[in-house]
Amino acid sequence: MVIKRIASFLGRRKSKVLAPSAPKVERASAAPAGPEVSRRTLVIWESELRAIAAEAAAWTVETGGDLFGRWQVNPTVFLATKAGPKAQRDNAHFRLDVDYLRQLSEPLATDWALRYFGDWHSHHRLGLSEPSSGDRRRIRQLGKRNNFPGMVEIIVTTEGSHNVPVVRIHPWFYDLAVEDGPTAMNVTLHAGCSPVREALSARGVFSEQSLDEWQGVALDHVRIGDASEPPALGDAAAVDTSTQERALSHLAEALERESGAPIEQHTTAFGKILVAQLKEPHHLAFAIDQKWPMSVLEVHCLDRATGGAEQIEAPAGLMVPDINGIVQVYRAAKAERGIA
Repeated sequence: MVIKRIASFLGRRKSKVLAPSAPKVERASAAPAGPEVSRRTLVIWESELRAIAAEAAAWTVETGGDLFGRWQVNPTVFLATKAGPKAQRDNAHFRLDVDYLRQLSEPLATDWALRYFGDWHSHHRLGLSEPSSGDRRRIRQLGKRNNFPGMVEIIVTTEGSHNVPVVRIHPWFYDLAVEDGPTAMNVTLHAGCSPVREALSARGVFSEQSLDEWQGVALDHVRIGDASEPPALGDAAAVDTSTQERALSHLAEALERESGAPIEQHTTAFGKILVAQLKEPHHLAFAIDQKWPMSVLEVHCLDRATGGAEQIEAPAGLMVPDINGIVQVYRAAKAERGIA
């Protein structure tokens, strides 16, 4: 009954302060110049495009990294990484750190249902905006060895000042069912930060990836293919249900480890209420907004012996990806009540 009262109260309050928003319309960015042909489309967040640009601009020799995402109608990049510590770089050659790729692949697949489906690398001095013959052989061999139906490769070139270069992104699609290609791709650009990068950053994992470094290169310094203007920025994409559910599941698992008891999840009009046991009859209830990044709206201490609820203070800006922050709130509530 207490949980229902909290859900009802928060639901009424949110409906008063939040006006209904118009549906968002996704806009595609400018495609690489060239004849009008049927092209595949690469979907990517602004953060990942700028992360590639930032890493490419930081080197005077060839560099690169991996592309992780989901491949449904179109390949969608949720995370573009830097190369691992054993990557090989020189003026006309780049080789990925395969051991590091495997190290990243497992947690990204398990935690976020992302898979590796390609890579990116720069051609600083080759004068090539398309994959070299060596690139083509490598990608095809890799794709066939892993039974991939298709793969993506992004070639990056730079021009202008070394300090503030213009970075050109050239995405290519490999259809591994045929020997032709690869073929140039269109790009659809989602505004803002990828939800996976945002969650990983909030948790402080993969520190070697410098996950916030993408903000150091403005979109004004990025071009798609031969376009003369920066890419058109679409609206922020609605975060898919799978990503949201996985983020909630990770939080519930962390709270269960901390409390030593199963975590209750109650669906409400505004989102979820997660309830973690402190010590019977006391529990801590986290009211969570359904919209990404799933902010913590309120925290209540419940006494199930009396049916009472007491709202407690929580840090402003707390959100589901910040698992450590939420666990700290749980620990503070436990300590304040003298619960061992």
